Amino acid sequence: MITILLVRHADIDLPPLTADPSLNDAGRQRAEALAHVAGAAGVTTVFTSSLARTKETVRPLLEVLGISGQEMPAPATVARKVRAGEFGDVVVVAGHSNTVPEVIAALGVPTPPVIGETQFDNLFVVTLTEPDGASMLALKYAARSA
Repeated sequence: MITILLVRHADIDLPPLTADPSLNDAGRQRAEALAHVAGAAGVTTVFTSSLARTKETVRPLLEVLGISGQEMPAPATVARKVRAGEFGDVVVVAGHSNTVPEVIAALGVPTPPVIGETQFDNLFVVTLTEPDGASMLALKYAARSA
């Protein structure tokens, strides 16, 4: 069984003052909470975008796991390689309000979520089913988003 944990980057100040903002204090706390939640889940691969806020979101998790993250290829490529087992049994994706739903859809979930601009507390758990299906559980983690 392959499981994918997907989160939008943790909290940033809105509107952002730069194109690549860092996490704010709430975001750093949420990143620590993600490490606590996923640290013992058997994560084998962690994907981020090229932007600092996604990398900062998974930094505490990567420290717990003792592995390096990698930048995510296109959603269809991720889905194909995840389904083939190339990234192990438990994969974490830290993306954005637009890319997380794209990856979820590419994995085969028929109705991917819509993530609002102020929502940072979603944790989506996608479990792959054969031959091409997927199921999704939508959870919340850490403090409620503003």
